[in-house]
Amino acid sequence: MFYNQRFILINNIKLSVNASESEAFSVARGILKRIGLVKFAQEYSVFRRSIDARRKPDIYFVYSIAVSGDFPDLDDDFQSKHSISLMTYNSRPNVKIGHKESSERPVVVGAGPCGLFAALILAENGYKPIVVERGGPIFERVLAVDTFNLKQILDVGTNIQFGAGGAGTFSDGKLVTRINDPLTNYVLERFVDFGAPSDILYLAKPHIGTDILSLVVDRIIDRISELGGNVLYHTKFISPITRGEEAVGIRTDKGDIPCSSLIIAIGHSARDTYYNLIENNFAFEAKSFSVGMRIEHLTEDIDYAMYGSAVGNPALPHAEYNLSYDTKNRGTYTFCMCPGGTVVAAASEEGGVVVNGMSEHSRNGRNSNSAVVASVFREDYGASPMAAIEYQRNIERAAFVA
Repeated sequence: MFYNQRFILINNIKLSVNASESEAFSVARGILKRIGLVKFAQEYSVFRRSIDARRKPDIYFVYSIAVSGDFPDLDDDFQSKHSISLMTYNSRPNVKIGHKESSERPVVVGAGPCGLFAALILAENGYKPIVVERGGPIFERVLAVDTFNLKQILDVGTNIQFGAGGAGTFSDGKLVTRINDPLTNYVLERFVDFGAPSDILYLAKPHIGTDILSLVVDRIIDRISELGGNVLYHTKFISPITRGEEAVGIRTDKGDIPCSSLIIAIGHSARDTYYNLIENNFAFEAKSFSVGMRIEHLTEDIDYAMYGSAVGNPALPHAEYNLSYDTKNRGTYTFCMCPGGTVVAAASEEGGVVVNGMSEHSRNGRNSNSAVVASVFREDYGASPMAAIEYQRNIERAAFVA
């Protein structure tokens, strides 16, 4: 992609799924020629590609093409008239280096995606962070998950929820967000830097897969270590150590660790840690969320439902779907759809079970699955954060008993 360069984005170029990227570039070139801008164009690349299967069996790839160049200023009316956008791409974090020296290092709690990216950026800017993670490294997680699946023996410290990479390492590896922030592109680019397939940079629904993502996570951690950072596994964060309003360290089950600054990125499932923080008068706010179940179907049935007679075209990936129904009081919808994937038990506490979906990069499993959930509001469980945690726990315990 074009860092800090002007480029024109040409959207809605609809072509056969058998067409090549070069054909999309040719269409974009023709559009620029028609509106008198082709002489400024330098480089063409795919910005986004999605699938339009609404009129099967006529199924199309829909491209957005980015064209870099020394383009002149274009007023809004001109851009609107010709369905183009003149943009400047800058997805790199604006890191401001501090000017005060510290005798201590920054500490990041949690080695999930938030914690790892925070630690990576700190390490690449010379800060040598310490990462504290209650679970184990990737190879231990693989063993713990296999033991759980085969023998139903749960390791409450290292499992699908806890350990290097967080829960996402052992779920689908999808990279979807509803927020509109240029830094989401930075995340995708860094995944590619560490071995993810480059098509995640432009696919409308990018996907890495558990088999590749675990390797990517290992490489990110190796990079943090190469730059002087440390990852402390099997170390449970208990609470911050504060002096006034300043965090000066953390308390862990392995002892205290001093810090110059603190990032807490503990994710969703560290309920004991949330309790400790709440009981120590740290402020939390309960929010609405969703709960539900997983449904599973034959992959070939979903492919046929979405693609019709075009099913089996090697250019088409296994099909995905979204369903939603909104009553006056509550929304119900599907999300985290896993083509060719597996439903996995993702317990992190004894006596409870929660399900997730995962798939490898190939998505070649016999079944597809999706979460089907309903909105849960604060008035459903009581407004306090502890009530929200217990609401979830009660559902997981009932599922375990059932």
